[in-house]
Amino acid sequence: MSGITVKIMGTTAGVPTKGRAHTAIHLKYNSGRQFSCLFDCGEGTQRQLLVAGIGMMKLDHIFITHWHGDHCLGLSGLIDTMGFEGRKNPLIIHAPEIKRMKRCIGLIYPMGRFRVEGKGVNSKWSKEKDVHVSDDFRIVSIPVKHSIPTVAYAFLENDRVSIDPGKLEAMGLPEEGTFYKELKEKGSCVVGGRRLKLEDVSMTTKGRKVVYSGDTEVCDNLRKIARGADLLIQDCTYMEDPGSPRPHSHASLPEVIEMTKDLGVKKVVLTHISRKYSSADELREMIKDHPSFELAEDFSEFTV
Repeated sequence: MSGITVKIMGTTAGVPTKGRAHTAIHLKYNSGRQFSCLFDCGEGTQRQLLVAGIGMMKLDHIFITHWHGDHCLGLSGLIDTMGFEGRKNPLIIHAPEIKRMKRCIGLIYPMGRFRVEGKGVNSKWSKEKDVHVSDDFRIVSIPVKHSIPTVAYAFLENDRVSIDPGKLEAMGLPEEGTFYKELKEKGSCVVGGRRLKLEDVSMTTKGRKVVYSGDTEVCDNLRKIARGADLLIQDCTYMEDPGSPRPHSHASLPEVIEMTKDLGVKKVVLTHISRKYSSADELREMIKDHPSFELAEDFSEFTV
């Protein structure tokens, strides 16, 4: 069975602390072919990857939610190291306002000559948009509510169709046969003079869904993309209602609790937490009555 592993590289909001680094989230998907990517790349991300034992040279895509420094200032260092280590494969960076990418990474003389390709992500459209599509999954974005153009991302695994041995037995069919290749490719075939459809002998396993909110207040688009997630990695800058004004548009714990009540989210991981909260034990106490909630720490790992 394919596996999805998510590791949180940094959990602080705005300013790093002695114990918490800036935002970066690593996702690895293995379905025979391995896919390795980052969502955001805050200052110090390359060091966090080294500590976590994650091969930065295997990264093929980086998905930036927005161009605040705590989400992107690690790009130049990471790219410089990749060049120093002799990277040849292109690196694709997806982001809203993609023209800002050159400003972020163009301050240095690069150590290598591999291609860094920027792909724009729509931050104004009100619906989910495909950002990256493969045979096994797709990654989509949707604009959310922050103080600058920002998107949330979702990793959506394709539904998996497999042959159901119980259905084969009930229909008197063998477990193996050359006709299964045609059945899977075309959706139906003729066996023993009768027309057999794929759905007659198969079962469908729903694909898994991982959502990263980016920086955002709770809003309709966040609700849309978070619905039905197996794992929601959620901005929770404030652990209590901060009231107004809220100059940079972030979410609070009471709002996240209320939002996720009816969305069918299996697990909520809280991250991007203000540096004013210094005690992890006190934060865990705040969510003890919500078993689907977990407080992220630097290097927290989740398997979906």
